[in-house]
Amino acid sequence: MNGWIGRCLRINLTQGKHHIEEIDPKLLEKFLGGRGLGVKAFVDEVAPQVDPFSPENKLVFTSGPLVGTGAITGASCNVITKSALTGGLVCAKMRGHFGAELKFAGFDMLIIEGKAEIPVIISILDDKVKLIPALEYWGRTTVETEELFKKNLGDPWSARETYVASIGPAGERLLPLANLVNDRFLPVGGAGIGAVMGSKNLKAIAVRGRHSLQVADGNRFMQVVTTLINKLNSAPLTQSMSQTGTAFLVGLCYQKGILPQNNFRRAPLPLRNIGTEALNSGFALRSRGCFACPIACIKKADVKHPAYEGKGMAPTYLAIGSLGVNCGITDLATIGMASMMCGEMGLDPVAAGGALATIMELVEKKVITPEELKIDLRFGNGEAMVEALRLMATKKGYARRLGQGGQALAEEFGRPEIFMGVKNLPLAPFDPRAIQGMGLHFATCNYGPHHLYAYTFIDELLNVHENLEPTELEGKPLLVKRYQDTTAVMDSLGLCNWPLMGLKFNNYVPMVNSCLGTSYKADDLLFIGERIWNLEKGFNMRAGFDASHDTLPDRFTKEPIPDGPAEGQISRIEEMIPEYYHLRGWNEQGEPLPETLRAFDLEVG
Repeated sequence: MNGWIGRCLRINLTQGKHHIEEIDPKLLEKFLGGRGLGVKAFVDEVAPQVDPFSPENKLVFTSGPLVGTGAITGASCNVITKSALTGGLVCAKMRGHFGAELKFAGFDMLIIEGKAEIPVIISILDDKVKLIPALEYWGRTTVETEELFKKNLGDPWSARETYVASIGPAGERLLPLANLVNDRFLPVGGAGIGAVMGSKNLKAIAVRGRHSLQVADGNRFMQVVTTLINKLNSAPLTQSMSQTGTAFLVGLCYQKGILPQNNFRRAPLPLRNIGTEALNSGFALRSRGCFACPIACIKKADVKHPAYEGKGMAPTYLAIGSLGVNCGITDLATIGMASMMCGEMGLDPVAAGGALATIMELVEKKVITPEELKIDLRFGNGEAMVEALRLMATKKGYARRLGQGGQALAEEFGRPEIFMGVKNLPLAPFDPRAIQGMGLHFATCNYGPHHLYAYTFIDELLNVHENLEPTELEGKPLLVKRYQDTTAVMDSLGLCNWPLMGLKFNNYVPMVNSCLGTSYKADDLLFIGERIWNLEKGFNMRAGFDASHDTLPDRFTKEPIPDGPAEGQISRIEEMIPEYYHLRGWNEQGEPLPETLRAFDLEVG
């Protein structure tokens, strides 16, 4: 096959057995692979009402057909399960080299089911699949787990070619905020996935392979890839990404009043402490790229601090927003410590930051006192935040309650309005009052309010393809739908979405066709993306979600931004939702119409 391998590895942890299955080519044609294929497999096999911690819940890892081929940014692997935090479908994006190595091992998809009797590591190395007892790994951080596993291989060259995805103490202790970390320190952005792995006694997955991949038209494929690399490297915004990673967004979001502070209540603190200049002066940045990526936006750094010393990723926009200014903290060393702590403990940084900001507001409003917490969690107290992250992941002290998430905390103290999230997931650090399209996406996203599933800021903030004002409503429902469908396609192909800051979606079509031997047009691919979005929507509806969940907290719809560049703005999602539903072919209750499901060849009823 071209691009695709056509094989799935199924592992039953309860039985300690595995077998290989052939993937129906019709499914690959209908869902492409990656996210689409993984969601389809999960929806077909797992009941929407299943308890996330039940052995009946499954983990599905899928690498798209362009992963490992040399396609520009063809590295993404998706992880699909029912989230222990949201109770709905979650699809996380795994960067780095794990996805390509899974393809080189000979598989498009890995399905994990059941529960192991004791902690285990799945080892997929050069056509040998094993379940390795992991008692000596249990309790270790993600960094320690990867280092020990590679050391136990006994061959430094094999170790260099082996890629590991593991959970930390947070996942072992079934914290709903737990995620997965791969390639030493890359967080897999899906809160709850780490807890699902922990419930299965699965500590880690290691992959290495030596299979080669085929493309349909090698000469044409390389010509297109070279053209795209040149085009991408000349784009100003991708140059910014190469220099400082996603942190370049900090200054732009600050200027528009989009960067939140103190649980989304005020305009941010002075930028001089958190901008890219401070990042460059505060860290010795070294670039690292994912497989086949010319941008190298991952910034490695060292932190040397009396309270914490380690190596990991320099603060990203997400870390600076969620663990920094939204918790009232602007010291980059502290934010870096918090981000690395999340990585080592296996905590989702957005979900953890949202929980901390929630408790900090509860403290500020005297709903609970620092004395009761046994830790001084006030806005701006960075040392207490880092300590709370450590205690949270190890379930020690009062901080163990923080690991249940911001919504659970707010409800526990009778103040649910203080939690700034949707579908139990805290908002990524973009104030939806100041960027209307992103607010609509946050309200309607199948996975919860995360920007990585619709990059509307590319046009609302950066004006790359369209010159749109972030506070205006015109055209935003169509913009959101288009980016949601586009992201579903990119995730299914296995491509990173960040290059959309320099490339149009149409630019990718020749690369897809020359790789797969297909004759897709852009609209054909977007049709598949829309099919995937509707499939996910249907699962979540059966899991208990409805139109009442397609909303934002009252703070955003009723309380104007009090100061800064976006002063006076509120989110106006109620005005946009009807048009968005209409564009999707859904009724007023946000349910896909029967004719819509038939158009996408999805089950009706």
